[in-house]
This record gives sequence, C-alpha cells and structure tokens, in this order.
Amino acid sequence: MASGDEGVLTLSISMRVSSEPGAVELLERYRIALNYVINKILSLNLKTIRDVHRVLYRELREWFELPSRSL
Repeated sequence: MASGDEGVLTLSISMRVSSEPGAVELLERYRIALNYVINKILSLNLKTIRDVHRVLYRELREWFELPSRSL
C-alpha cells in the first residue's frame, strides 16, 4: 500500500455461543455496537483506550444495553 492511502481494517473474532435466543440477541447488539465504536474512533480520531472509554462507555451501556463485564 502506498503511503497516504487509506487501508481496510478487518477484525475477526471467533467464539462459541449458545443457540439460545438471548445469546444470539446479545451477539447482534455486540456486533452493531462494535461497528458503531469503530466508526466513532475513526471519526473523532480517538488515540487511546482512555479516550475511547471516556467518550463511549456510557453510550454503550445505555444505548446497546451491553453488560459492563462478561457474563
């Protein structure tokens, strides 16, 4: 890739998940939230985990109803 060109960021996550409806719905919210966070990081040019946490933690908890810790 030439200097100055924008690249493509690809992230893959593998996990085992129960086929229960609640687990599938949680994963769907997680996927949507992850895409939202990536777009926010890029649009706001956030540089550190601390900045990302400060800006997005409350939104993720309230809008996407994600748990603060793994269940």
